[in-house]
Amino acid sequence: MTTHVRQLMSLGMLAMLMLTSCSSPSSETSTQSSPKASSSSNNGSAPSATSSEDSTQSSSAAAQTPQAPTSREQAEELVDQLSVEQQAASLVMAGVPATGASSTELKAMEKQGITNVFLRGRSQLSVKKTAARTAIITKSLKSNVPDDLPVWVATDQEGGFVRVLQGTGFTNLPAAAQQGQWSSGKQATNIKKVGAELAEAGINVNLAPVADVVPAKVGTSNAPIGYFGRQYGNTAGEVSQAIGTVNDALNDAGVQPVVKHFPGLGRVAKNTDTSSGVTDTEIGADATDLEPFKQAISQGNSWVMISNARYTKIDAQNEAPFSKKVITGLLRQKLGYQGVVISDDLCEAKQVAQVAVGQRAVKFVAAGGTVPLCVKSSPAITMAKALAKEANEEKKFADQVREAAVLILEAKLDQAG
Repeated sequence: MTTHVRQLMSLGMLAMLMLTSCSSPSSETSTQSSPKASSSSNNGSAPSATSSEDSTQSSSAAAQTPQAPTSREQAEELVDQLSVEQQAASLVMAGVPATGASSTELKAMEKQGITNVFLRGRSQLSVKKTAARTAIITKSLKSNVPDDLPVWVATDQEGGFVRVLQGTGFTNLPAAAQQGQWSSGKQATNIKKVGAELAEAGINVNLAPVADVVPAKVGTSNAPIGYFGRQYGNTAGEVSQAIGTVNDALNDAGVQPVVKHFPGLGRVAKNTDTSSGVTDTEIGADATDLEPFKQAISQGNSWVMISNARYTKIDAQNEAPFSKKVITGLLRQKLGYQGVVISDDLCEAKQVAQVAVGQRAVKFVAAGGTVPLCVKSSPAITMAKALAKEANEEKKFADQVREAAVLILEAKLDQAG
């Protein structure tokens, strides 16, 4: 329990004692004037009358007992203590090398107010050495997070080709295509072990599992997913089952899972990281490819990452991270997801290169997103500044930044326990 919550509860208890003292006489009068109490007394049933009086007083006390503030209420109060610049910076996730951030990077991020980092690239450092590097990052940015809440340290530890941490102590996890052949029990055991390794290394967010469905007829011709075997299966049912298992296993290990890449990246030919104009012409608002994401939403324990592709059946005019129809309309309103929405990389991806770096973050948050991800720290700081500038100039956008900051602190409060 945070110091802030204990203070609120202490004030609440004081208020309860004062209210109980004032209301006791009226409660007693009410009980004595009750027809049932008089009748019981006339019949010589004193125990019954006493029971009625105790019940009334108990109900009165219960009604006056203050409720502990919810995570949402705590988050709103904390956010309102932050400046617009601090709120904006709290949204951005900045990338640093998996082998550790430089002192220059850390000082710049600390000064800007960054509170979330992503370990990029590949590292052969052991679990113990990785923990030492992440501890330096966390210590440097801790003062930017209110109420002693956690700094988010994320990475990509899917398995197979997409496995950032490969040093001693980290499981050599195979690609999802192979994991999908395991029984649920074996998968749960192995992923929980991976989660425990991440937690030991100081990492509390894993940008996995992949919820994309790659049909068998598409297979390896799907550059971003199928080519690397990142899919758990070729049908929505197969993928959904694995998603449920992986989400629970990571959560059990104390690591936040992130399902990706909404609304599905399994049918495109090109990779949005290395190509522009990547467009999906098949997935619509009722596509079966959405089933794994619905599975994750029903579990209520994972975040959602947005694909960088464009989906003509949903919004032919905008890439998904800049589309209100995709994020707010489909994900939040139609599917009912109200949690943290994180972007895929918005800095190095060729798909979004035509938009100025700062505006990529602005357009993402305006569309309903929460955490704009940038795999390099310098442009991530540019994003934080752009978000603050827009929020200071536009009230509606300021409200969106505040709401995103509330979602983030609410999630951090829940994660802190």
